[in-house]
Amino acid sequence: MKIKNRIKSHQEFQSTIKNGKSIRNDSFIVYFLKNEYGYPRVGISIPTKSGHAVTRNKMKRQIRAVLSHELNLNLGFDLIFITRRSYDINNFSKTSQDIVMLLNKVGNK
Repeated sequence: MKIKNRIKSHQEFQSTIKNGKSIRNDSFIVYFLKNEYGYPRVGISIPTKSGHAVTRNKMKRQIRAVLSHELNLNLGFDLIFITRRSYDINNFSKTSQDIVMLLNKVGNK
């Protein structure tokens, strides 16, 4: 994912969470808010209870890999992905299916 497609600042994370809508499934909670840029921006949050730094970084890499293939670049939303405890780091296909399902729901709203 390109740098322009990432949300990094705390204020933007909090703004999207506070003002946006949310959808969830077993592995993720996704907050989304329409932005004025015309292209999607993504933030990923992994709670520290999910594991050590190596595990959390692997989770982020997996999520970014799926998003780089599945994210519609015409979708003008800020998206915040927060993982849940039931996220399975060893089941990449389920992760991919979950993210695709959530992105389809965001695109329809």
